[in-house]
Amino acid sequence: MNSFIIANIIFYLSLSIALFDLDYKRAKSLGEPELPNWVGIIYIVLIASWIYILFTDWKFAILGVVVYYLSAIFPLPQIVGNFLMGPFKPKNNE
Repeated sequence: MNSFIIANIIFYLSLSIALFDLDYKRAKSLGEPELPNWVGIIYIVLIASWIYILFTDWKFAILGVVVYYLSAIFPLPQIVGNFLMGPFKPKNNE
């Protein structure tokens, strides 16, 4: 497989998890428990994959930034992130 395609898959999966984590932190103020600490590594993977895509094809990297900002309107990445992080969400025992 082409490394550019793999980098794009990693970018969009890590973007989904990062956006879900941001939404989850906003909901945490409502009393939700926190996600595991290793989710912070996903942010580093997100930035590294974006830099790789930027050096490989800068037009596609700009498209990734546009998708990030469009996710405020269309929550598809958050839905994917919720699906990926579902098993790792702590359960409320209240």
